[in-house]
Amino acid sequence: MPSRVGDEREQRRGLVLGLTLAEVLLLLLFLLLLTLAAQLKQVQARATKADADLEQIKPLQEALMTGGAIDITSVQQLVSRFQHLRELEQEVATLKEREDLATQQSELLKSSGIDSPDKLRALGEALRQAFSVNPNDPPAFLKRSLDVMGKLGTSTAPDQVKPLSQMTTEGEASQKLAAVEAEREKLRTDVLNLMRKNGNGLTYPSCWKTSSGQTEYIFDITFNDAGVQVKDATPARAHDDAWQLVGAFARNADINEQTFIAATKKLANWATGQNCKFYTINRDATGSSNKARYKFLQRTIEQHFYPYYPQPANVSRPKSTAVAAPAEASPQTQD
Repeated sequence: MPSRVGDEREQRRGLVLGLTLAEVLLLLLFLLLLTLAAQLKQVQARATKADADLEQIKPLQEALMTGGAIDITSVQQLVSRFQHLRELEQEVATLKEREDLATQQSELLKSSGIDSPDKLRALGEALRQAFSVNPNDPPAFLKRSLDVMGKLGTSTAPDQVKPLSQMTTEGEASQKLAAVEAEREKLRTDVLNLMRKNGNGLTYPSCWKTSSGQTEYIFDITFNDAGVQVKDATPARAHDDAWQLVGAFARNADINEQTFIAATKKLANWATGQNCKFYTINRDATGSSNKARYKFLQRTIEQHFYPYYPQPANVSRPKSTAVAAPAEASPQTQD
């Protein structure tokens, strides 16, 4: 009897809610299997979906491989590439806008004739100065500068312009200029009178002189708008050795003054070495409104020769026929 009671107690210890330990373990194992089965089903569903997605992007992958994207081995890399591509597209759009703006600016510069590097640098310097003078409205400053240049002339250099405080009225300036020109012509007359002498210690005597000591002229030169017209002034000197030093140029025809200077350079250098100068008769046939041209020709010819300006002040253009050597007359300068 006591043994039976003990077995019943042991049996009660192995029951949990009326189940044995083995049955409880089986129930737990079954629950785990159900859980694993549910998770496995979810995994299978995801795998099936992934396979479908892979089938859909397989053409894209093949296209990428064909296009050279052989280093893309995962979807993440592909996403990263697409993000980078989007950034590049944005940069390209920005650059395109800048390019359009630069094209418009380039066309504007070309139409204005300032597309060369030197002109662009000059324009940049002008803009910098405009900003420094009037930072609030630089274009207005440039407009005023252009208006001033329109009054002074586009070829006016900065050193030719005085400050406003030093400027005189237009009438005063004209009077002063006329006075200076008159004084200059008077001095020129005095110098030419001295040069026609045999030499006074300040100038060279004539290389050609008569037996009585009078000057003989080598050329008779007429100034005109197109250049100069030259003829030999002393036919009696036709066989003089000095002609070997004179280069070829057309007589009794319009030629460029530089052609004449080049042809007589060797002669002028020889004369300087002999401490003498050849004299020329200079005549003015330039237009009445072209006295600047006449004065330029004066300076050019007098590089090599001492001049004599006969009366009358203005003469007609000489004919092509030869004339005799001019007689001695009182030297005068051109008015």
